[in-house]
Amino acid sequence: MATNGHEPPISLNLTPEVVKHQTCEYLIEAGVLLRSEVPRYRKVLDTYDSMTLLQVMLVSWQLREAGGEILSP
Repeated sequence: MATNGHEPPISLNLTPEVVKHQTCEYLIEAGVLLRSEVPRYRKVLDTYDSMTLLQVMLVSWQLREAGGEILSP
């Protein structure tokens, strides 16, 4: 519980494999990536450093969210 208006820090434990998997799932859900293209795209993700990989995952999430807004009635 928060005290004095301060909340405890958030702790994330993301492995590169989890980030790559989630990035691919977000892109599939956004309609940007086909499941058949995942192995090829994972090879591309393998070349990124940790910070770039996290940035790509965040952008893929934004694409999924934007796509969901456009596609939903």
